[in-house]
Amino acid sequence: MKIRKTLPRLLGFLLLGILLTRIDRGQFLTALGNAAIPLVVAAVVLNVPGILVKALRWRWMLRAQGISYGVVPSSLAYFGSIFIGLLTPGRLGEFIKAVYVSRDCGVPSGRAFSSVLADRLFDLYALMIVGGAALVSLGLADNGATVLAIGATAAALILPIPLLLNNSTFGWFQALGNRFGKLGGKLFGPDGWVVELRDGLKQLTLLWALLAVALTVLAYAVFYTQAYLLALALGLNVGVVQVSYAVALGSLITLIPISISGIGTRETGIVAYLGTVGVTPEAALGFSLLVFVTFYLGTGLIGSVAWIIKPVKWERGVEFSSR
Repeated sequence: MKIRKTLPRLLGFLLLGILLTRIDRGQFLTALGNAAIPLVVAAVVLNVPGILVKALRWRWMLRAQGISYGVVPSSLAYFGSIFIGLLTPGRLGEFIKAVYVSRDCGVPSGRAFSSVLADRLFDLYALMIVGGAALVSLGLADNGATVLAIGATAAALILPIPLLLNNSTFGWFQALGNRFGKLGGKLFGPDGWVVELRDGLKQLTLLWALLAVALTVLAYAVFYTQAYLLALALGLNVGVVQVSYAVALGSLITLIPISISGIGTRETGIVAYLGTVGVTPEAALGFSLLVFVTFYLGTGLIGSVAWIIKPVKWERGVEFSSR
């Protein structure tokens, strides 16, 4: 059973292996060897302000909910959650942020997770907008199946929120959920987890949402600047928009659960897109590797330091406690 669950996660490595068999590995190594190290280092260093902006956005949403969480502990929690997210499947790091808020601020877990959910959705919407623009630039938007797939994905991400916040639809779901005995009561009862989650989301008013949008734009401006620095480091003859499209598509593809840390799927998306703008597969794969080093290993290293300073550990086998 465990093997069956693990095998789909290894398909990304198969894709990476196929890519490696179809390129000139000598040219690939040469491209990496000629990379401008100062530009790569600059891209890695920019991880800090980029993630701090996201941490500020998260803290801003917590303030909208009346939750006071200091700059230092919230930033450490954000960086630490990224580290755990890289080590675990299923984006467990996102739940770690909710644990931090619940433990440090004495907030119910459902309400604590509401800010984490909103924070994650802002990132997903940003990637979908840029990724959708990339598909349009390729002319794929003329394909009915592509439009349908994008529309279905957007609907799946967006529709549950208004349905959850609408009193009529939520009342129907709550009545249905309460029929499932003790579990239903824990989720949909007066103090249930879903009710707490809904109450937290309702506190995020339009003004706070607009401020979060502004911080999201700033965070992704830093993100795509980092990607462009990596392209410059390899001497790729592409503009910042093309680089942004490539990275956005690569990031979207990593959401498909057939890989570990996006290995293979990210490379496939980036190589495929950059190939349409004249970049060789060897250079494109080298760029993708630098993206992995910068945004995954780089943030993982920084996050590991935050985790050492402010860890969350298991107690009694089932409970989290933060120090």
